[in-house]
Amino acid sequence: MIKLYSETRARQIVQAQDAHLEALGRRYPLPAACIRAILFKELLEIDLLDVAADLAVRFYWARYGLRRWLRDRGIVRSPQPVLRWGPFGKRDSSTGYAQIFAYVGIRAINFALDRGLAAPGELRIPADRRLSPETPEDLREIWYRLYRDTRCNTELAALNLLAAAEEMTGRVDFFHYTPEELMLVFTRYNADTRHITAYGREAYGYYLAYSRGETPRRGEG
Repeated sequence: MIKLYSETRARQIVQAQDAHLEALGRRYPLPAACIRAILFKELLEIDLLDVAADLAVRFYWARYGLRRWLRDRGIVRSPQPVLRWGPFGKRDSSTGYAQIFAYVGIRAINFALDRGLAAPGELRIPADRRLSPETPEDLREIWYRLYRDTRCNTELAALNLLAAAEEMTGRVDFFHYTPEELMLVFTRYNADTRHITAYGREAYGYYLAYSRGETPRRGEG
């Protein structure tokens, strides 16, 4: 499948995010190099199928919005689109530079709020309720944020790494993890598995390169 970004372009995109990524590294307890590594890895993997998936999700939510408008006027009973399966029923996709699903973004937001890593206002979340991936309006809102807002996309990538770290190691301690623990955390960012994958090893290689101030190369790790 045709990839969207060359290795050179992926590095340029990460570099363009430099100030924001450094700010995230200061705000949250993880090295900015970890976020850079994930961002670079995900950019290299984005292809035309990802674009098609995003279009399918946009189509679903456009239909949802129309049916909600019609429901509010008593024309239809439910905002849920009639066609709910296959490409016409796709409500979520891994989107943006860091390729995050909306349900994962919601999980990361709830993790940050539960651990006191951020206040609701900082994440633009109402203080009087908790987001749920089972609530269509929440899923729709977070997906569009991830799709349209690069800064939100990378911030939720950072929070997802923190959530993955606690799940895989029982603690959040990026500055003292062993190489194997970091590989496990990177692996969990991409897949729900308990063993290190090629993804985790490669992301770790990019992390080492960024940590040393070197230029990452495709396939390191």
